[in-house]
Amino acid sequence: MPARRTRAARAAATVLCALAVLWALNTVLRTAFSGRWWLWNGIDLAPPIAYIAVPLALLLPAALLPRLRRSTLAALALALLLGAGQAGVHPGALLRDQGPVPAGALRVVSWNTFFWHQDGDPERFYTYLRRYDADVYLLQEYQNARGDRPVPIDDLARLRAAFPGYRIAAEGAFLTLSRHPVTMHRALRPAGLPAPATDWPDYWDVRALRTDISVGGRTLSLYNTHLPDLLNVDRNPLTPSYYREVGSHAHRRLLHLRALRADLDANRHPVVLGGDLNILPGSADLRWIRGLRDTAESGTDLYPATFPAGPAAMWRLDWTFASPDVDIHRQSLEDPPAGLSTHRLIQLRLSLPAPPPTGAGDGRPGPEDPKAQP
Repeated sequence: MPARRTRAARAAATVLCALAVLWALNTVLRTAFSGRWWLWNGIDLAPPIAYIAVPLALLLPAALLPRLRRSTLAALALALLLGAGQAGVHPGALLRDQGPVPAGALRVVSWNTFFWHQDGDPERFYTYLRRYDADVYLLQEYQNARGDRPVPIDDLARLRAAFPGYRIAAEGAFLTLSRHPVTMHRALRPAGLPAPATDWPDYWDVRALRTDISVGGRTLSLYNTHLPDLLNVDRNPLTPSYYREVGSHAHRRLLHLRALRADLDANRHPVVLGGDLNILPGSADLRWIRGLRDTAESGTDLYPATFPAGPAAMWRLDWTFASPDVDIHRQSLEDPPAGLSTHRLIQLRLSLPAPPPTGAGDGRPGPEDPKAQP
């Protein structure tokens, strides 16, 4: 009997060691390839929180084994060390004491509406949006779908009736609404994009809409973004077509990210960037947003996952960023009513820096801005 228990313990230790080594290898590969190698986009399906949860879960049975292999501990320690930067957890959220929001702070909402109100009641949809009373709305997927093909819509008349007094910038599948004057808006269209996959080119060619607004003598640049998907979950990952599509999306993503980075580098105004970026925490794709601050650092969500909406949210696909000189007072994640969207809504409260001294630039669009609005 003791010999049988010994053999069982050895077998359990072997299995545990194998699992620890395999997970540590997966964590090393994700750290090396996420956002750097297109093929990894089609493989990396684990929720980011797993990069902390799995090694911690393996530590529990490991602690119960009478004879624990050092290799198991080493693998789990490595997985935890690397996984801490891949999981997208914000421990500071547990200690954050949010004071009152200053009077006059801007309220900004960013939300992937998931095909607008195609499958629901338009009045319910607009009632939900209006309840935030935001100064700025960054809305993605202003579109419908016919089968698996995106199609454009025109809901501007209903939108103007629902949001009287707002300025509206519309391009492709994007809508940006602002209570403040719009001084310029333009779609970012990268050069060299492949031919669109459907008969609606703007869906593929426009993945960021820049809108400059004037707030208290200061220009704020808003980037409403929705990057191409990392993968298509409706495709069979055991078929070549799945990986061809992953590669095609990755190529488009790279071109759109380069165009976004170039525009950010040339922009002298404070920036708020939001939307469905389809970027996972820890991914090297975040290097394209360098210089901007993740607004989740000002939130109270330990794990600010946004997809799918509801208590089962496991992936963070939707982000908001701001220039370092923009004061973020609060970020909150909101679950929309059932049936409205598969994405959670992000709400920000923020204040802009003081206007620059006279003569340092008046914030008006330059001659390169094609859609300046007086």
